Amino acid sequence: MRLRVLAATVVVLPLLAACGDGSAAPSGGGRDLLANLPSCDRVPIDDDPEVDADVPGLALPEGSRVTAVVQQGVLTTVEATLRMSPLDVRAHYEQRTDIDVLRVEDEIFETEVLARTEARRMYLRASALCADGSSLTVVVGPDSEDAGLPEFRSGG
Repeated sequence: MRLRVLAATVVVLPLLAACGDGSAAPSGGGRDLLANLPSCDRVPIDDDPEVDADVPGLALPEGSRVTAVVQQGVLTTVEATLRMSPLDVRAHYEQRTDIDVLRVEDEIFETEVLARTEARRMYLRASALCADGSSLTVVVGPDSEDAGLPEFRSGG
């Protein structure tokens, strides 16, 4: 019985280490997990038609393909795809100097970013579609704590 408990511990510990608490980007283990996803050549991330996105406060990484823009009162929701992993999206926003990153969390397959841009707030969720591609859901609204932007999924 002791051998089975030890074996379970060996399997579970790397999985727990990869989850993290959102306070720091995962080490190489996160990229190893993303490599298990199918190649983006096999996932149709460029199939939806691209639309214009003239949204004040929207700050997407270069190469993002916007596929939908929906305005709902003071909030605007933008859907897009991008040839970047969620971990790369996190790194992109942490390196930008033109926006103020207020909060970032990631769980390897998904990254959430809350940022202040052009006197607006932007909540972005990047979800892995394939090994190096993500879907983006972005909500832009007033620069206010009670703007009605989505909450982070971890609740932290």
